[in-house]
Amino acid sequence: MNSTLRKTNKLTAAIGLLVICSSVLVACGGSGESSDQTAGIGGTGIVFGKITGFGSVHVNGSKFETDTSQFDVDGDTGADQSDLALGMVIKLNVEVENGVLTSKALEVVYDDEIEGPVTVDPPDPMNLTIKTGTILGQTITFDEVNTIFVGTSFDSLGDEPVLGVSDVIEVSGFRVSPTEITATYVRFIEDLGPDSEIELRGTVDQYVPGGTTFVIEGTGTVVNFDPTGVNTEIDVPGGVVSNGLYVEVEGVFQAALLVDADKIEAEDEDFGDEVDDISLQGIVLVYNGINDFFIGTQRVDASTAKFSPTSLMGMNLLGMNIEVEGEIVGGTLIADEVEARDGDTKLRAPVSSVNLGNNSFQVTFPVATGPTTMVVVNINGQTLFEDETSTPPVTAPFSLDDLMATDFVRVEGQEVGGEVEASVVKRTDGVGQDLKLEGVVDTFVTNSSITILGIIYEVDPTPGTGTDFEGFGSSTDFFDALNPLGGDFVEIEDDDVADGVADEVELE
Repeated sequence: MNSTLRKTNKLTAAIGLLVICSSVLVACGGSGESSDQTAGIGGTGIVFGKITGFGSVHVNGSKFETDTSQFDVDGDTGADQSDLALGMVIKLNVEVENGVLTSKALEVVYDDEIEGPVTVDPPDPMNLTIKTGTILGQTITFDEVNTIFVGTSFDSLGDEPVLGVSDVIEVSGFRVSPTEITATYVRFIEDLGPDSEIELRGTVDQYVPGGTTFVIEGTGTVVNFDPTGVNTEIDVPGGVVSNGLYVEVEGVFQAALLVDADKIEAEDEDFGDEVDDISLQGIVLVYNGINDFFIGTQRVDASTAKFSPTSLMGMNLLGMNIEVEGEIVGGTLIADEVEARDGDTKLRAPVSSVNLGNNSFQVTFPVATGPTTMVVVNINGQTLFEDETSTPPVTAPFSLDDLMATDFVRVEGQEVGGEVEASVVKRTDGVGQDLKLEGVVDTFVTNSSITILGIIYEVDPTPGTGTDFEGFGSSTDFFDALNPLGGDFVEIEDDDVADGVADEVELE
């Protein structure tokens, strides 16, 4: 995407359910000045998104210099860039010159989305690449590729033998709803103890004036506090907590849905009704059409925008993670560009070669007959690299330069012209990991083969001993469900004794 980013974030409370979702756009809370500045020399613009690289800070496809930036990391204004990590969702106030965002970040703000003890749900056998869990009544989704883990891992998350909560974790990510978060960064803090600290956001509900408790709406979590302000710092308008107020609560965990608040702060940051340069990444919560959808609580009009890939223009974007560039006019983000952020093509395979000159590498998939097939994976400014083979995992400066043939990788990205534009590349040890190929079906031959990214994977229709067609009674039922013109998303897994014959096939 164009390095002269233009994007935004405004917390409009236009839709009832979304009113309590303000943290979608202010997850990097803190100072969060209102941005109604003009875009002349000395003005500022806003960039909001996930960190994908360092050596400066990489967000939304551009690099921003932070040598002279003011940092606010979880309320610590004495922090610096070393306190940031890949996967964190941050807000940058960026210098603007002559109506264009420069590469100079004036302020860098990070605030985690939630912190507390997590209960991890039993894995879904139909999708082992995703896990879900609950923190203080809010649902967290973890992804083996898209979530960066520090001090824990996707595989170890939820392995504790004791039922209930035990691990206290910090989560950064994007809101899917007022009570659902897609995690982009997870850090293990400690085993749950009597003094474990928590942080959470939500709307005050069921509060009786003069009382000492309220509920975080939609979660069932009860907050104990001192309304006099002696034992609880209360930073809200008028100093009085009230129903409908969106707040951040910091305190101490007491029970599964009970916390004692040390601090209650109103989350009312607004980026302004008029912002000339904005870059916003987030998940579409409401989609009424191309000229009216919401990323979090920010209304977007993309009726004149350029879409990448172009197929996005005809899609219902609900639930998709996208990036928009543009300006806010009268509270609405008028988008110049709309780009998909999360990929719909996923690979798990060994690297066969690296081409630094072309910013690409190839992964290998076997075929049952004929030569082994290669898939080209292209790298760009949006690609996030992580090395999970080291302890702890290395997130920087691991890059394409460090990737070698025979490395085993997990890749997520977008298919473009038969190749993959990678959004995430994770190097793993590959031990016990099946090969995986997930993407758009090019062609298929009933009860014989499926072709994705030009790779022809054979299937074995033998009931009981052949390919497992997830969710279907037989291979014939599965192929009958496929569009004869192609275009369906299918996931193929080939076990660690890979032979080019699919062991599992699933229609996504």
